[in-house]
Amino acid sequence: MRTLTRGLAAITVAAALTAAGLVPASAAEPVIDPQGYWSAERLRAAAELPADLPADQVSPAPAGSRALSWGSTTTVNHTVGRLFLRTPTGDTSCTATVVNSATKNLVITAGHCVHPGGPGKAYYSNFLFAPGWNNGPSAHGYWSGTAVGASAEWTQSKKWDHDYAFVRLAASGGQQLANRVGGNAVAAGAGHVQANAQIWGYPVLAPYTGQTAQRCDVTTTRVNSYAPDARAACGFTHGASGGPWLKDVQSSGLGTVWAVTSRCESPPAGGSACAGTALFAAPLPPGVFALRDAVGGA
Repeated sequence: MRTLTRGLAAITVAAALTAAGLVPASAAEPVIDPQGYWSAERLRAAAELPADLPADQVSPAPAGSRALSWGSTTTVNHTVGRLFLRTPTGDTSCTATVVNSATKNLVITAGHCVHPGGPGKAYYSNFLFAPGWNNGPSAHGYWSGTAVGASAEWTQSKKWDHDYAFVRLAASGGQQLANRVGGNAVAAGAGHVQANAQIWGYPVLAPYTGQTAQRCDVTTTRVNSYAPDARAACGFTHGASGGPWLKDVQSSGLGTVWAVTSRCESPPAGGSACAGTALFAAPLPPGVFALRDAVGGA
């Protein structure tokens, strides 16, 4: 068995969490947090520290598989951004993506980006989403988290095949985020093998910096016939957690989220660093829709 590193960086359905009054920013003068938690200094520090969580295991990688480590993308996908958050051990960041919902202010990310997993654990706090982050906030600024939810399978049993979550965001001046940047569809029960899949993320550790969106264009595979994971030959590092696995991508850049980045492959000798050879994620289960509607405010 090859060990996967810590989750690249999860509340029961409809569990709510109030963020610290964060508000969206203007392009000219970003307003980060009028109530005082997120300062420019805190964001700068968090931008360099990806979420750092325990490992899981899957079967060895297929022989001859290779990594696709992409450099900075030339086009920013404004539905994908950095999700800043506060944990008991400090500030950090993951990747998140805007998805369609009734209130049009919802992002999907990894479960381990919002909750450590397992019973008796508390959710993280102070969620702040920066869509289209590109060496700093884009013209779409910052959007504050108002509620968050992950599956009971994650919060009670830390099941890695349910490592997904949603964060609801506050509207900005009456404007909804999906109306501003677009929203992706969500699919459940997709096949593990997807040709022409796009995987987006903001990996932080070398050779990346977390300052620009990265994209892998891959055909995903199944780890084996009994494992729940899909595998992508993509060399992202920590910070890419929660990034979307998109299929049926349109010319606009919008597509369908069928999984989110959960773990990376560790080196053959083991350890906590990503090997830069593969990412793993389980296709989203049918329960994803109930969670989306509960958190998104259907």
